[in-house]
Amino acid sequence: MPVLPALRTLIPALRPGMVVCVEGPASLGLALLAGAAQDGGWCAAVGIPELGVLAARGMGADPARLLLVDEPGPRWADVVAALTEAVRLILVCLPERPSPTLARRLVATARKNGCVLAVRGDWEGAQLRLRADTAGWDGLGDGHGHLSGRRVRVVTAGRGAAGQGRAAWMWLPGPDGRVTSAEEPPRRLEVVA
Repeated sequence: MPVLPALRTLIPALRPGMVVCVEGPASLGLALLAGAAQDGGWCAAVGIPELGVLAARGMGADPARLLLVDEPGPRWADVVAALTEAVRLILVCLPERPSPTLARRLVATARKNGCVLAVRGDWEGAQLRLRADTAGWDGLGDGHGHLSGRRVRVVTAGRGAAGQGRAAWMWLPGPDGRVTSAEEPPRRLEVVA
């Protein structure tokens, strides 16, 4: 499954049935959506009413190919399972931690249907974890100016090839709204909790 070029050093590949936990700014999850939406792919966001559709568009996602389920209700797992049949990637904010049985069922359904689950929050047994641990905005100077972009250090952890603990700086988003590699760390850093 495609990922944006800036993420390729961190994520060698996304495979169907894979669970990716995403911690940090919402733009990190949007970057996964934008990558999966390349080449006309469909994606979904579940339980994220504040999702920035314009920001996703700026990163390269086609809003016409993005399914949004703001409030899935208590049957959120059924909504996610149904969507795996139609989309490449589902970005989901879990209302509760799934039981091990439910988690296995959702992963098996996603694998069978060729879908990746990107979870905002924790998922026991996730193959990959993406975490933004340091960030800084560019464009402000001495209390004035306009924000032009945000540089973020993203760290991975996980099993297999993903378990090597890779880290990379990237624009999330850059001055043009896109996600690209950032060679230098920002001048002003903040720790992302």
